Amino acid sequence: MEARKKQRTIEKPSKIRLGIMRYVYVAIDCSRSMTSKVLPPSRFFVTMKILNTFIDKFFEQNPISQLGIIIVKDKKAERFVSLTANVRALKDNLASLNEAICSGDFSLQNALQLALTNLKSLPGHVSREVIVIMSSLSTVDPGNVFSTFEVLRGHNIRCSVIGISAELFVCKQLAKVTNGRYDVVLDQDHFELLLSQHTAPPPSTKAAECNAIRVAFPPHKTIRERSFCVCHPMSAPLSTSRGFLCEQCGARHCSLPAECRVCRMTLVSAPQLARAFRHLAPLPAFTPVSVTEGECMACDHPLSGEGFTCKSCGAIFCFDCDILLHESLHVCPNCV
Repeated sequence: MEARKKQRTIEKPSKIRLGIMRYVYVAIDCSRSMTSKVLPPSRFFVTMKILNTFIDKFFEQNPISQLGIIIVKDKKAERFVSLTANVRALKDNLASLNEAICSGDFSLQNALQLALTNLKSLPGHVSREVIVIMSSLSTVDPGNVFSTFEVLRGHNIRCSVIGISAELFVCKQLAKVTNGRYDVVLDQDHFELLLSQHTAPPPSTKAAECNAIRVAFPPHKTIRERSFCVCHPMSAPLSTSRGFLCEQCGARHCSLPAECRVCRMTLVSAPQLARAFRHLAPLPAFTPVSVTEGECMACDHPLSGEGFTCKSCGAIFCFDCDILLHESLHVCPNCV
């Protein structure tokens, strides 16, 4: 609670370039150390629970981004879910994992090399990121892991690590070289807070390209012809249902946002694109003030002790509404 309160008082930087088109791989440590009961009922269970919440928050804050999952166990890395904007597919695949798969040792280098292979061919105007959730206190690698850090930096891939056990020099160096973050978890609530800090888009590097991007806005409509969905190429043809047709090639898609697999056109809806740009003009942090009487402007809850006032209009809000406005609505209701 205190950490979130402190985070709200930090002024977000404005007038900076942000990587709002994010392609992020989450590498999950599935070694035997994840079965530890230090975070009850187990590190694995807590990680899966927090990741489910993170997926919702990530796409709420980054509607035109994509997320993928890599699992690492037995010294090997496996691409469990390819980059996608389909929240249901991500959650269904996570739900299929259980603690019984946790075995062997963790390999940081193999996880990073797999992420590098999948991210290095992406366009230069997108933000390429890796978030490693690491429980092990060691990494068993086939080569020099520090040389991999330099390759990642050369491809402008930002790597961050959340450690569940203790601070490690190798993780600290990875975050330093690639301009990422490195944090160590204290408890379950702190874990959730640390992961939620990766929902906001990071500043773009000077090496990031500035390109005009072709975007289409396909309407959601009933498709009467039997056709295959490019999102699920192995499924049977769909006879009648609603979906989206690419404006350029006519390929069928289940949901937006998406990148057409046929013509590579970026498909989004207008509200999603508008939500993506709200990070460029963030709601300024409210100022904490002492309050002895009065009510919250938003929820009418009586204020006692501490409130948070908008710098523009002077309206006073409670802590819960302050969190809601800055993390979800991104606008002061009294100002509008």
